Amino acid sequence: MSEVLNTKRIIAQSLKELSETKPFDKISVGEIAAKSNVNRQTFYYHFQDKYDLLKWIYKEDFFLPYLTDISMDNWDTCLEGLLDAISRERAFSINTIRHTEADVKEIFLQDTEAIFTSAIEYLRVQSVDNERTLSLVEEEEQRFIARFFAYGVCGMLIEWIERGMKEDSRTVATRMRMLLDTCKELAYKQVSRQRNENL
Repeated sequence: MSEVLNTKRIIAQSLKELSETKPFDKISVGEIAAKSNVNRQTFYYHFQDKYDLLKWIYKEDFFLPYLTDISMDNWDTCLEGLLDAISRERAFSINTIRHTEADVKEIFLQDTEAIFTSAIEYLRVQSVDNERTLSLVEEEEQRFIARFFAYGVCGMLIEWIERGMKEDSRTVATRMRMLLDTCKELAYKQVSRQRNENL
């Protein structure tokens, strides 16, 4: 591990530990730096502020390890891995969601929307191969569908965290897969049908 990455990890771990006993919005950069045994200048060399650090943690510890190689076939398994990782960092996750929901939601949305955009593109390509009408859905409509489902998934994830993660990750992932697989294709077909009728 490089020295830069090692320092970032130490700073990130310090924030996680502080989050176990103190609300995120009450934690200062000075406290994070002191717990990390670095000075404030070192902290600011690596991160713009504590929100930048928060985004880095969610990306590095939650999204990249579990969602990098996601596909139509494995996305529920990847989601379950993500939920397990969030569960292992329970105090940190609940604290940061409760005190910085908008920031964390934006992180979730960016990655989740990219996943659904890929899923819809997969459906579009398949529909062309099968000579079905799904390929008639325009790019702007595809983006709207992807964003719609991204908001749904993010909302459910945030609610699951805020409520203390009572349901196990496999149950949540399975329910999402069942609902989203059905709704996604139905929505896509409906938009495609309307477009076909207007031709």
